[in-house]
Amino acid sequence: MARYKPTPERLETLEDVNSVIREVGLLEREIETLDAETQKQIGEIKAACAKQGKPLRERIIELTAKIQAFSEYNKADLFKDRKSIKLVFGDFGYRKSTSISTKKTTVGLLEKLKLLKYIRIEKQPDKEAMKEMNDESLAQVDAVRKVKDEFFCQPNREEVNKDLLKQAS
Repeated sequence: MARYKPTPERLETLEDVNSVIREVGLLEREIETLDAETQKQIGEIKAACAKQGKPLRERIIELTAKIQAFSEYNKADLFKDRKSIKLVFGDFGYRKSTSISTKKTTVGLLEKLKLLKYIRIEKQPDKEAMKEMNDESLAQVDAVRKVKDEFFCQPNREEVNKDLLKQAS
């Protein structure tokens, strides 16, 4: 396969730049259309799959409930010296499950009782708020303001669409 090395066009005038920005806008529009169509198809596939799988999931729930009912009815005999039973096609039984239920007041009470190791706090600098700080204050907290001119190119979609409509008529 031959290699292709693009040779960038040299833009000579603002009209050339305007024309290229228009093309960028058209290409972004096409990409958005493709992405939207893809998302639509993915949604349709997921919906069809969920519809197909619904009776299977319902059957699994039904069969699991039967096994659970059998286990509950025979619990004294089956699980007197063990927690689970291993069969050829799988196993069933009981597992210890622990969860903690809290209320809105729990964190406050943990703090009041100085049980801070049981409180999860994620600390990180708020960089948006820090933009308000002066450079001297930033330096005191080992932070630096970085200012740079970043290039951007943003098509005017409305004008690109108007141009497309004009060309179509």
